[in-house]
Amino acid sequence: MRLVPNDRESSIRELTPTAVTGRLHVPIGRIRRMNLGPKYVTAFTVGDQLLWGAAEPLRRMLRILLGARADRRADPP
Repeated sequence: MRLVPNDRESSIRELTPTAVTGRLHVPIGRIRRMNLGPKYVTAFTVGDQLLWGAAEPLRRMLRILLGARADRRADPP
């Protein structure tokens, strides 16, 4: 992970798919406080989905769902 400064030039230069293609680092930028309160923030990130595997988030969610399903089966009614 690498923090990108909150300025327009850095965001345009470093927070694009072209800038991260073939790299394992994940840039995070455009960090701002949300209106919900001071402890909530929003951030923008971009990564090389082919390098990381575009199906990885789907695989993780499927595992979570299958685990929850198995837990329900194990609980007595």
